[in-house]
Amino acid sequence: MKNSTFIFLFLYITHVIAQPNEIDSLLLLLDSEQNKYEAATINLQLAKLHERIDFEKGKRFAKNALITDSDSLMAEASNQLGRLYFYTAQLDSAELYFERAKKYLTKIHDEKRVAIINIGIGAIQLRQGDYNKTIRTLTESVSYFEKTGDDLNTAKCYSNMSAAFAELGDYTSAIEYNEKALQIFKQQKLKQFQVITLPNLAAQHLKNGDTLKAINYGLDAEKLALSMGNKRSLSIIYNNLGSAYLDIDEEKAKDYLQKTIALKKELNLKNGTEIALGNLGYLYLKKKDYKTALEYYKLVEPQVNGKQLVFTYNQLQKCYNGLRQYQTALYYSEKSRILNDSILNSENQKVFTEIKTKYETEKKEKEILELQSKNLEVDNKRIQNQNLLFASLVILLLTYLLVYFFTKRARQKQKIAQNKLLNKLKNQELNGIDAIIEAQEKERSRIADDLHDNLGSRIATIKMYINELDTSPEKEKTELIEKLKTISEKTYGEVRKIAHNKYSGTLISQGLIPAMVVIANQLSSTKQLNIKVVNINVKQRIKNSIEIQVFRIIQELLTNIIKHAKASEAIIQFSEDDNILNVMIEDNGKGFETKQTNFGFGLTNIEKRIDILNGNLVIDSSEHNGTTVILTIPL
Repeated sequence: MKNSTFIFLFLYITHVIAQPNEIDSLLLLLDSEQNKYEAATINLQLAKLHERIDFEKGKRFAKNALITDSDSLMAEASNQLGRLYFYTAQLDSAELYFERAKKYLTKIHDEKRVAIINIGIGAIQLRQGDYNKTIRTLTESVSYFEKTGDDLNTAKCYSNMSAAFAELGDYTSAIEYNEKALQIFKQQKLKQFQVITLPNLAAQHLKNGDTLKAINYGLDAEKLALSMGNKRSLSIIYNNLGSAYLDIDEEKAKDYLQKTIALKKELNLKNGTEIALGNLGYLYLKKKDYKTALEYYKLVEPQVNGKQLVFTYNQLQKCYNGLRQYQTALYYSEKSRILNDSILNSENQKVFTEIKTKYETEKKEKEILELQSKNLEVDNKRIQNQNLLFASLVILLLTYLLVYFFTKRARQKQKIAQNKLLNKLKNQELNGIDAIIEAQEKERSRIADDLHDNLGSRIATIKMYINELDTSPEKEKTELIEKLKTISEKTYGEVRKIAHNKYSGTLISQGLIPAMVVIANQLSSTKQLNIKVVNINVKQRIKNSIEIQVFRIIQELLTNIIKHAKASEAIIQFSEDDNILNVMIEDNGKGFETKQTNFGFGLTNIEKRIDILNGNLVIDSSEHNGTTVILTIPL
């Protein structure tokens, strides 16, 4: 709930503003018109005039305009029906009529109007969540608009393609296309499109980890929206700025979020209010003002569902824990668990359906191949009979020779074709079996890795806390017990995540180095091992897939230090050189002889992860001299 991306769908043609006198005049003209083509033209004009007045009447007029023999008029009427169904959120019907319009326009070779209609089809696919299809459709239009120098329609395609890339998580491409669109909108001084594109760029940069750029784009958007008096856009811009300032300037974040709520209330807009309320709750929870945070999260609760509701339940649990209302905290913890299980079951059902569909498709393909084999046999027999019939017209001797020749040739072809089909079927079956075995092996490996990586360090920390209980004064024992409760609860949650195949990337979501700082502080609080995290020159946000693997490797190395090294200090140092990430983990423990030590499951797991990253691992250690581990990973 902390960050959000807002997507705007561009209307690809400006609408006509209806005048009552004009509508009345056209209705009178329609009553007296006898010519079918002219009547269809009047109906189309009335459909356009009703576009923003009365959608249902507009649809009736547009359908009446379809009664014509003109392909051009049929295309325009179908396009108008597509627009009207789009505005009433009847997306399947809208797509049907847009496709009909394209069919007529293709028939009369009107490439420009086909490309324009594709913008509408792309907008439908974007709303339906078919993002890859959106990109394919709009790319087709962009190639035409770029070729013909139609900058405005090119920019509209760029904007919707950017929205699709953002939904797919490809924020680099999303930003690239939005910046290209913004440049065109600025050149043509189209403020109404700039005020949409700027907040989208701000949100995408925030998702991409560049908070500074996100704020700069947000401030530009704020300035433009204020100059236009566009309060609706301001309510979105303030929300994005509030999210961007959350971890930089809490007072600014609070100010923007409160402005968002005030504007949403003034404009009677509900969409996005839950994000502002949740972020305010986050700010107060961070300050340990549990009572105020609770008030905001209680307002969020009825406005969200799905995974957002699971997150809200977890935040409410933290608030009640902070207020020492443990019974209510337990109640929300249980609600979160039940809802999360329900979502997981739904996702698992979806996966099952996809697997079943794939199986049915493969089965059908196999049946088609078998049918093709039979058809080939029938075709060969038919050819043979034709040859025999043709040969019967020739002299008897030639007839016998030709029959012998063609029969032999047909049998050879049949045998070769059947062998090919049988080999293809056999290979298809073997590939299916291999895929199933590979998937099973990957799943077993994943579960083993998760059990070792996720729980190892936590259990080691619990052990350290328990050992410290024996030697700690009475005053500190209560605090240690609370820490034990907290980490036990997290360990329990980790077991549940592994059981449900839940990807545990929450900690890493803010970046590798901040995540390691949190882990280091947690382990250092035991007072048995002091860990420092040093960032020398890593400034860019590392790709998420690399961050996760490096995070797991360092987790494993810290677990080994805690279990075996008997160290009192450790340093984790990050640096970057020529697009290579260097990580050094050093401790002052007892060390070991690398040539004489048999390494266990943990190092094997680390080496697997290093291989995945195409990186390099160096371990330098000797007895009584500590251990240094150096990782070099290409970015």
